[in-house]
Amino acid sequence: MPRCSSPSRIIVSAVLLTLFIFGGCSKKPEAPAAPADTRDADEAAIRSASAAWSAAAQAHDAQKAVSYFADDAVQLPDRGPAVNGRDNFLKGWTEMLAMPGPGLSFQTTAVEVARSGDLAYEYGTYTFASADKKGKISEEKGKYVFVWKKQPSGEWKVVLDMDNLGT
Repeated sequence: MPRCSSPSRIIVSAVLLTLFIFGGCSKKPEAPAAPADTRDADEAAIRSASAAWSAAAQAHDAQKAVSYFADDAVQLPDRGPAVNGRDNFLKGWTEMLAMPGPGLSFQTTAVEVARSGDLAYEYGTYTFASADKKGKISEEKGKYVFVWKKQPSGEWKVVLDMDNLGT
C-alpha cells in the first residue's frame, strides 16, 4: 500500500509550492527609467525651425514654407474653414506668397515643450504685408499658435496651426 503523508507535511508542501509559484508576483516591477530631459534642446530646435520657416515665407518660397508642416497637419485660419493636410496647404501658401510686397513674417513669443519630449506649442505674432498695384503696402497683424510634434526621425513638424487677426 502506498504510504500516506501526514496532514502537516501536505500543508507545508502546499505552502512552499505556493510561495515558489507566486513568490515572483509579489515583487514590485521596476519603474522604467525616465526619459532624458531634452526640453532645452527641443525648444532651441523649434525656435530655429520657426525662424527658418519665417525666412522661407519672407523669401516667398511656398514649397519650403509648407515643408515645416507634418503630412497630416491641420490649419485653422482666422475666419476660414479648417484645412487638412500639407498637400492642401501648398495651394493657399503659393497664392499668399505670390502676392507682391514683403510677405509673411512671424516672431516667436514663447515655446513650451512637454516633459515627454514629443509635443510642444509655440505662440507669437505675425505680420503679413502686401503691396497694391501702385506699390502701397498694407499690413495685417495677428497672433498664432503652432503645435509641434517630434517625428520618428527626430525632426519637429507642425501638426496644428491656428491664427487670428489682431494683436
